[in-house]
Amino acid sequence: MEKSDQHFSENLSITSGNETQSHKSARRKYSDPIPVDLLIDIFSRVPKESIARFRCLSKFWEYKFGRPYFTELFLSKSSTRPRLLFTLYHDGKLFFYSAPQPHNPDKDSSLVATRYHMSSHKNVPCVYCTPVCGLTLLQKILEIRRKMICNPITGKFLTLPRVVLKSKTLPHTEETYIARFYFGYDPISKLYKVLCMTSSLCDGPNTHQVLTLDSGKRFWRRIKFAFDFVEDSRVHGQICIDGVLYFGADMKDTSVIVCFDVRSEKFDFINLDKDMMYESYVSGCLTLINYKGKLGIHERIPNYWHNVKELVLWVMEDAGNHKWSKHTYEVPTSIREKSFVGMTATGDIVWSSYSNSNKCVYFYNLERGTFTSVTIQGFEELYGSVGTFIDYVENLKFM
Repeated sequence: MEKSDQHFSENLSITSGNETQSHKSARRKYSDPIPVDLLIDIFSRVPKESIARFRCLSKFWEYKFGRPYFTELFLSKSSTRPRLLFTLYHDGKLFFYSAPQPHNPDKDSSLVATRYHMSSHKNVPCVYCTPVCGLTLLQKILEIRRKMICNPITGKFLTLPRVVLKSKTLPHTEETYIARFYFGYDPISKLYKVLCMTSSLCDGPNTHQVLTLDSGKRFWRRIKFAFDFVEDSRVHGQICIDGVLYFGADMKDTSVIVCFDVRSEKFDFINLDKDMMYESYVSGCLTLINYKGKLGIHERIPNYWHNVKELVLWVMEDAGNHKWSKHTYEVPTSIREKSFVGMTATGDIVWSSYSNSNKCVYFYNLERGTFTSVTIQGFEELYGSVGTFIDYVENLKFM
């Protein structure tokens, strides 16, 4: 626990505004002040809306709630109560909604999603990557001008600096370069980093740059190691597990998973299984997931070709030897009209409905074989595609 500054009291007493002097004397005689450490632990468990109000109580609490220690403590408590996060792009604005994530639901139910924030200005980039430790990278596909880091619960947006390529900035060379951005977090150093990888359409060299999100000046740093790649359209999404960022790429006509260690900024590669490569010829049919702390892949089987109740998962068992295990499940109901979301930390496979007016999230527990649906209410009046994310943890960073 970090120590309080000397001009702040170490302990506090709870008093009532209409206490008489005799009552105050009696309270001082028979009660002890509440230690600040205990209050800090209590406050770390309350909703983020309460934290915003408590910051206004005094300079002391504004100081304490703004310290990195409390931010990390709040994050650790939030990690024990993951939430569902919904994003909706409507009328040029980005809306964030959230609801408690059911823990191993055993029967159908309903939840009301509450709105966090919406973008204060129009035409912000839409969400394109899974939230990482409470923050998310916002970008538009095939557009490299505007990249932002956003905290959904605080509504704060951080615009990233332009990527510099040689002596020019990328926006002036869009027609000759393809840029891809990836977002990761290292739990040891507690640092967020953005990886930018550019490839030339004119057979030029690839470049790799990293930006660290800290309190200092933010700038792109060139990584010495480089390799030629083309993004593999069959592999959908990116995911960060225990400080390693994973995404798909094609190297020399071989499909691989790129492994970027956020802390050391080193690259490694995992080959896809041959059966996976042979069967998965549809764009976006392989989705990266966190399978109980391991890298996993959900294989989307074309509905017109296979059983629409079949669930296929691949799990990385030995990265050094590129060894995958395949798991096939028979889901008790059709998943034809459902969008795959991911796998929760408790072992539930999650889908969501495409409809906004009757939004549902579906949970299939691999161990119990149960399939339940949760109806989500709260944003029926808005039009647009709803993005669904699981295991979201609230973070006070950038508050």
